Amino acid sequence: MMKRTLLSLLTASLLLGAATAQANSPAYVDSKEYKALLDPSRFASNPSSAAATLLHDLGTRLTALKFDKTLTGNFSAGDRDTLTYIDTPHTCQLMARGYSVRTRAGDHNDIQFKFRHPDEELSYWTDVTGAGKNQKTKLETDVTPGNLVLAHSTSQDATTTPATVADLIKQFPGASTLSDISSASLSKVAGVTVTQQEYDGPESDIGQSVAEFTLTLWYVDGATTPALAELSFRVEADDDKYFTTPVLQRSQVLNQALGSIGNGWNLANDGGKTSWLYAYRSSSYPNGFCQ
Repeated sequence: MMKRTLLSLLTASLLLGAATAQANSPAYVDSKEYKALLDPSRFASNPSSAAATLLHDLGTRLTALKFDKTLTGNFSAGDRDTLTYIDTPHTCQLMARGYSVRTRAGDHNDIQFKFRHPDEELSYWTDVTGAGKNQKTKLETDVTPGNLVLAHSTSQDATTTPATVADLIKQFPGASTLSDISSASLSKVAGVTVTQQEYDGPESDIGQSVAEFTLTLWYVDGATTPALAELSFRVEADDDKYFTTPVLQRSQVLNQALGSIGNGWNLANDGGKTSWLYAYRSSSYPNGFCQ
């Protein structure tokens, strides 16, 4: 009986040692992006003028929150791209498993494969490997007023838009976890194409890092007025100091201001750009793309 107990303990010890040796190392994000959807009708007639008013109101809100740094610079038109997101129509099986696929053409020409999850390590250790040229992989914290997820993605040069999940796996071997639905077809989410116009320029020194602001407008299928507007700021991780406590604290003040600018800027329901597009009802999908 004693030998059996000792053998069991030894076996358990060896198994524990093996598990420890194979444990994943901690994940470290490359950047944090804080974002909030705004009322797009405010940008219908003169986006540049509206952007200036938005910046003024954001500054007023930061003063009320006793933000101890300044906001400098002004918005000016930046990158412009045509976007399409793809998934399985009516079932949205990629989104259901935490994945999204986006193509971009214009000032950027690439395809992105992304996995999003609230668990940092799970997101980091989920394979998003690509097989194309000029690959860029990053792990980013995405923060909206009501949600926080970790986004692990790879972008690479665009070739052809995958028509099936099998095509997607060829371009991104990390998508092999979707092999059980490899024959499923992929279509444009909501059946629409989005023109994305960015405005950038404002920034705030928040200590060992800088918060860089971007205003993003989405125009659906060539419309002349935006259907979506988003204000965001990105904070890059410092290679040596990572994210210091003052940087994180100031980021939270900026995030609070983003979600409560006032003067009618913020939307009541804010799930982010991708969620907005999946819920968009078009003539092709009057009940929604996932229905």
